[in-house]
Amino acid sequence: VAQFFPHASSMVSRLNSSAAATTSAPTPTLADLKRESEIPLIKELQQALPAYVHASRSSAISLRAVTAHREMHPPDEDDVRAVMGKLLDHFTGLAKVNTGDENTDAEMRVYCAYSFPAVVLLLGPKNWDGRLKNCFFTLLNPNYGSAETKEPALPPLPVKRCLASSLHTVAHILGPAVTLSDIMPAFRDNFLRDTDESVRLNMVRNFPSLLSLLPQDQRKQHLLLWCETIRGEEVLGAKKRSATNPLVLNWRQRNYVSRSLSEMIGLMDSVFVHTHLWPILKSVLSDSISLVREDAIWAIPILLKSFCVENVPSKVDGGEVIKSKEMWSQAATKEVVAWVKDHVLKISSKRNGGAERTNGNFGQRQLYCQICLAVAIALRFGDGLKDPEDPVLELESKFKKNLAPDDAPTARLEENGPYRKLSKGERAHLLHVLNHDFLPIALEFKEDRVTNVRLSLRKALHLMPDDVAKLPACKEAMNSLNEEVDTWESFNGMAEPLVPVPAQPIKTMGPAGNGEGEGAQGEKKGAHKKKPKHHKKKGHENQQVQGNSGHESS
Repeated sequence: VAQFFPHASSMVSRLNSSAAATTSAPTPTLADLKRESEIPLIKELQQALPAYVHASRSSAISLRAVTAHREMHPPDEDDVRAVMGKLLDHFTGLAKVNTGDENTDAEMRVYCAYSFPAVVLLLGPKNWDGRLKNCFFTLLNPNYGSAETKEPALPPLPVKRCLASSLHTVAHILGPAVTLSDIMPAFRDNFLRDTDESVRLNMVRNFPSLLSLLPQDQRKQHLLLWCETIRGEEVLGAKKRSATNPLVLNWRQRNYVSRSLSEMIGLMDSVFVHTHLWPILKSVLSDSISLVREDAIWAIPILLKSFCVENVPSKVDGGEVIKSKEMWSQAATKEVVAWVKDHVLKISSKRNGGAERTNGNFGQRQLYCQICLAVAIALRFGDGLKDPEDPVLELESKFKKNLAPDDAPTARLEENGPYRKLSKGERAHLLHVLNHDFLPIALEFKEDRVTNVRLSLRKALHLMPDDVAKLPACKEAMNSLNEEVDTWESFNGMAEPLVPVPAQPIKTMGPAGNGEGEGAQGEKKGAHKKKPKHHKKKGHENQQVQGNSGHESS
């Protein structure tokens, strides 16, 4: 149930930030090198992708499987009528219960909000209007529908957290039409600018799922509002959170912004992406937290794919015609490449001629190698590589076979999502950027003075597509790095351990010839000395340890 209704984890308490965080792709270490030859290539590619990419894909297919199963196998009509006739009024009454005790009322509303997606799933979208819809808006505003006052009231915070974490689930159950008319206005008015950290975290994390449900022509207005809010001076634009500006995102929320960009870029046209999403990506790529930057780089291949000529629209929103798609694509791509070199490797052109090459610090050089790795993995998966043991692919195949017939448009999967299939034009575009813009500078790091930078480059070269790996410069760099690895004494602690020589006891004769040496005599003498203060509180076991140490010193 938890994977279908992820709001269950935040029913009453705050969202567990440590459990919600997913570790991004780690920096290569010596422990990874020993296993490279033992793991199939497709497994290495799967492991190189950050965990949140797999989790997002699994969550999306699970949610679609639930809704498709509801459409193909609806509950019995008699059961639905019985629930609506005898139980629904009691359930919806929990949203406006008034016992006189605020704590009891808040607890009842939490129970109602927690179970709301399951009730909607049972009754379906055709029973939304009426009691279910009124219950939803009453949970958000206890004064909803009141004849006495029109002023909105704030719901208990646990109720709002429950609804925020399950809003995308309810939207997928109800479908695009109800989402446009009811769910998106509630998202805009009640959740988007909320100051609670848990609510905002769920809004950032689940917004791509909400957006994917909308028709193509209805996405821009909602995404534009989201981008303006995120880029505003009160959120990402501000440098520091204060009591007067509580909307500034903390590092975990900024991390979820960087994770969500890959999916949102794939949902919009390239001109919109360049105007509104590329500035947000630049902001998180420059973040002060390394995890935010490392998760953000996985959106770069999706961004470059969006700038491919075949993905450039003929017209922009204002009706202006793009005269040359090729020129627009080249200019947008060059802008991304130049920004990465300027802000990651600190390569900038001087006015008085020449280029200043600083190549950044070692962390920035590592990040640059990881960008090359992300593009290489996008090319690999774009070639159609699939892991037959991948649980997500297994779930997709079952979904297509049992729940997604050809005549079910709501059950379609995003075949061209992040790190999925590439067209010939998209592959050629990414390959050109990798070979001519990113890789030549990365190959210079084969002799970098920092080991982790060389290891990052080695991992990137190891997972390059075959047509890139066969290039002379790549082969030379890979051979050089492999030769260096062969000279290391151990991988993952696999070197033969040194066998310690057993210590021989030294026996000395005391003056009386009784076999007691100086150590034994010292022990006897030392027993009458005054103990330090920190030994006074120690028990009998510590005294035994002290006595044993006297024998060892002899």
